[in-house]
Amino acid sequence: MELQKFKDEYMIKVKGGIYKPSFEEIEKVVFDIEVCKYPITKKMWLDIMGEISLETERNNEPAENITWWKALEFCNKLSEKYGLEPVYDLSKSKQGILTIKELKGKTVNPKMANFKNTEGFRLPTEIEWEWFARGGQVAIEQGTFDYKYSGSDNIDEVAWYAENSNYLIQNVGLKKSNQLGLFDCSGNIWEWCYDTEEMENIKSLHFNFDPSSAYRRIRGGSWLHSAESCATFYRIFETAAYVVLNTGFRIVRTI
Repeated sequence: MELQKFKDEYMIKVKGGIYKPSFEEIEKVVFDIEVCKYPITKKMWLDIMGEISLETERNNEPAENITWWKALEFCNKLSEKYGLEPVYDLSKSKQGILTIKELKGKTVNPKMANFKNTEGFRLPTEIEWEWFARGGQVAIEQGTFDYKYSGSDNIDEVAWYAENSNYLIQNVGLKKSNQLGLFDCSGNIWEWCYDTEEMENIKSLHFNFDPSSAYRRIRGGSWLHSAESCATFYRIFETAAYVVLNTGFRIVRTI
């Protein structure tokens, strides 16, 4: 019942489907998932982790300045709280090594992982993130899947960004939701995705390339950034082990 209460309060069931992501040449399949209505808030972070970066007030602003690795730790602890098998094996995280825990005790290399075979909370893949941010099958049926921002072509309806935020992070859920009932996919806080950026791409684009670090995708824009960065197709990467300002995350779970 505790898990169901959490799901009723925070999670939305998102039907899977087939679509062509903005960054891919071919169509991809998305299976059914549950998606958190909001980016993880400072209150949610404190309840699970007992700490917060920079801020200690228990409130509904997104938890920000979170490393990718700490986001995985949150996912595992939340899974454990509700009796679910954690998705991530973080026993060698200090060495930058990650393995994925699938059902039936199977532990696999991240490149071989099938998240359809996991039980606990996790970060979305980038393909999943763009699917739900654009409104998924509901938006396709409505003819609104190609909105520039999550839920609208009018950014001020759905996003906090540099021109309307007064350069302050905002509580989640104050703007209009997207077609699925998800808030703040555009603006307010950048969101970590699971995916690793290809190293060859980073060498050519990143002025401070560190071959020992893993770089992960972030999406959605933030309260400090331009309208263009809040578009659902806009994508950049950051270093997984570093605190990235104005960056938080949203959780999903395989149904």
